[in-house]
Amino acid sequence: MWTTMLVWTVAVVLLPSPRTVHASGVFELRLKSFINEYGKDNTGKCCSGMTSKTSNECIGTCQTRFRICLKQYQAKIDTTTPCTYGDEVTPVLGGNVVNLSPDVSTPRGFTNPIRFFFNFSWPGTFSLIIEAYHDANNATHSSEKILISRLTTQRWVDVGTDWLEDEHISAHARMVYEYRVICSANYYGKGCENICTAHDDIFGHYTCSSTGKKVCLSGWKGEYCNTR
Repeated sequence: MWTTMLVWTVAVVLLPSPRTVHASGVFELRLKSFINEYGKDNTGKCCSGMTSKTSNECIGTCQTRFRICLKQYQAKIDTTTPCTYGDEVTPVLGGNVVNLSPDVSTPRGFTNPIRFFFNFSWPGTFSLIIEAYHDANNATHSSEKILISRLTTQRWVDVGTDWLEDEHISAHARMVYEYRVICSANYYGKGCENICTAHDDIFGHYTCSSTGKKVCLSGWKGEYCNTR
């Protein structure tokens, strides 16, 4: 019995652990506001399906959620092909007016900015799709969805901490958003392709420059700054 338990314990210890994939950087998209004043979908119909007989205005509001798709640069963006860098579908974030200011509480489980991690050298160019949908049932992955507006755009963004703000105006709605690309900790360079971890121990004595090169601490020299 004890032999069997020992063999089992050793077998468990020797099992390979899942390999951790470290992202070199992250594309961050922050939704700021969405205004669909008259509560209409992409075709001009009322999201609620009801119109006032006296004013001809929509009765009720849209229940607005978003789908964000990030992919490699495409000269002609195809909205039906996979989102190579990632995609995200939000819960319902509001009605005809969606305010995502930092001081406004958001639904549980939703994080703004939305993050897409990557583990390759950031190319600079990308294609972005942001779709706003009406979802009366608040079913995030519901197959029955009514398109309110769709943004498709190609952009260039350098790695940096500054946010780039943009807006999209469709027939019935206006959306404001911003985005940026930043490197993960210990990753540097124009595409987050250089790895450097500062040390002041047996592995070396150096800090890292803005491009990821080793900078020896005072009194140290050599490739790994471990020679006096």
